[in-house]
Amino acid sequence: MNFHRFQITVATLATLLAPGLASAANDYPTSSRVEFALECLQTYGNNHEYIYKCSCLIDEIAEKLNYDEYVELSSFSRSSGMSGERGGMFRGTDQTKDAVKKYMGIVSESKKRCFIK
Repeated sequence: MNFHRFQITVATLATLLAPGLASAANDYPTSSRVEFALECLQTYGNNHEYIYKCSCLIDEIAEKLNYDEYVELSSFSRSSGMSGERGGMFRGTDQTKDAVKKYMGIVSESKKRCFIK
């Protein structure tokens, strides 16, 4: 009888802790999520409907990239449009081109899931 209770207790604890562990693996700082959502919202004309869509978008990206990958890939993506010599560093290598392509692919797929045109 005690063994059965032990199994139930372990199963219950595992169920309660597992989602927290999974979400902590790719958890982004709140400030980064807010910054992303605000930039996204501004991109779409501060339309109230996009508050939810932009929040969905960063959640989708967080499922596919850990925070360090997100910072690196999004930085490459933003910097690739920079003009002049400084921007050439981000445009010129295959590594940066691949990083931008990967990030934009993830964003594009995530936009579809969040109903962003």
